[in-house]
Amino acid sequence: MIRKKAKSRTVASQYLYARNKVIFFDRKKKPFGNGWLFCIFVFPIPAALVNILTSEQLKEADAQTLAVQHINSWQLMERAATALFDRLKTDVGIHTNRFVLLCGPGNNGGDGLALARMIHTSGGEVTVYLLEAPTYSPDNVRNQQMLGDLPVIFFNLHFRPDFAEETILIDALYGYGLNRILGPEWIPMMKRINAPGRRIFSVDMPSGLLADAHTPPDAPVVIPEKVYTFHSVKKALLLPENAVEDFCILPIGLEDSFFSSETYLTSTDVRAWIRKPARFSHKGRLGHALLAGGGYGKTGAVILGARAALKAGCGLVSCFVPSCGYLPLQTAVPEAMVMTSAAHDFLDSFPENPNAFSAIGIGTGMGTAGSTVRAFFRFLSSRPLPPLVLDADALNILAMHPGEWHLLPEKTILTPHPKELERLLGSWVTDFEKLERARHFCLQHKVILVIKGAYSAVLFPDGSISYNSTGNPGMAKGGSGDILTGIITSLLAQGYSPERATALAVLLHGLAGDLAWQRLGPQGMTAVDTLDNLPAAWQKLS
Repeated sequence: MIRKKAKSRTVASQYLYARNKVIFFDRKKKPFGNGWLFCIFVFPIPAALVNILTSEQLKEADAQTLAVQHINSWQLMERAATALFDRLKTDVGIHTNRFVLLCGPGNNGGDGLALARMIHTSGGEVTVYLLEAPTYSPDNVRNQQMLGDLPVIFFNLHFRPDFAEETILIDALYGYGLNRILGPEWIPMMKRINAPGRRIFSVDMPSGLLADAHTPPDAPVVIPEKVYTFHSVKKALLLPENAVEDFCILPIGLEDSFFSSETYLTSTDVRAWIRKPARFSHKGRLGHALLAGGGYGKTGAVILGARAALKAGCGLVSCFVPSCGYLPLQTAVPEAMVMTSAAHDFLDSFPENPNAFSAIGIGTGMGTAGSTVRAFFRFLSSRPLPPLVLDADALNILAMHPGEWHLLPEKTILTPHPKELERLLGSWVTDFEKLERARHFCLQHKVILVIKGAYSAVLFPDGSISYNSTGNPGMAKGGSGDILTGIITSLLAQGYSPERATALAVLLHGLAGDLAWQRLGPQGMTAVDTLDNLPAAWQKLS
């Protein structure tokens, strides 16, 4: 394609300034079909938080875009297909691969047909399969007519296509608009599509996966290597039950005036939050964090948390541990100050002046001995208390004594691992149910809750949820949670609000893990590798 500057803002050549991107249209005559092709170039600019929209909201966003930008639905489809084409060109190359396009009867299939035409026109090798249907969407029909000399193979569910192993399969059967589970008649076709070793990329959604409702694990669903999803990440792509390996968001200039209580947080979003130390700062002005926990054989949890708190920028870090932890902590973290309880193997007390600290993290490696439980509740009953982070056994104790939740100050931050979360919420069947239970829990107790994992979810007391964009499976190692607790406590101590401290800490922790992954790969990574990359993660964010 030849890109030309616009000489004037006319219908034929114009700039559109939509939220988060600038789009340039250049109308050129092309040798296929009888219509015009709008060559569309999308330039992302720094974005606000990515809203996670429902299917209904996305439909409204489409309609709003057509009305506000004075374009028709086919032009919006061209925009989406162009974004797909450009991304595929970058990710896998167009002329070095053979493509098979599986297209459905609706607009998702129309996106696939437009993409096939662009691959073919550019000289790429592509085969088009179109699902037989009694009717097709108008834009799907128009793109069928524009394929020119590129043949279309119509197929039904009795068809047994023989896809060559070396081809790249593009799944454009169904998008976010799918509102029903595909029936068992789809199972043979899905088995052929999902054959081992096949490279599959899905357009907008993996076909068969519902965008904002539970999809049963035995339902026929395409299992792609990557999903190219338009405008906004769909909620289903973020949930463990669906096991979507990878996705990227393609901006296509949609108007988006919707309020969403669920957002997807990226590094770009948090940059403006970061506090840089003033020229004349000293350690007394950068916060004093306390990490309380540990027990015989579990002092390492507090060591990791203390080191993380220091690397997260806190000026002073103190640790409160059983006396068995004194020597290990003084040796492993010489920068930290250490206080001990009277008991040797477990905590039987907490500092009597909690407000001497800017923030306190409690629970890592602490245990649930009777003396520890009594001391913990005495501590929670004291007032005033600084901002709190509760992890591990602090949460297990509360789960065993549900009548004591009223002792927590508002916006206390909870960081359970999956089993601890289940003790707090009770069991659940689906990830959608888990999130709703967690949302209700946060509304009820006015706390902030981190659900750890891929795309960790941070739930806030107002019912909103932020999903994290960083992190990788190499972080699924013992000690990772202790490091996160240390980072959150450090950011709280430095004066970040509980909401920002939690969301920023989760993203920073994941980013440090990603840097460790790049250097070491997943198998050899440990929690310490993530910890060691915290300074580099700060640099990358800044």
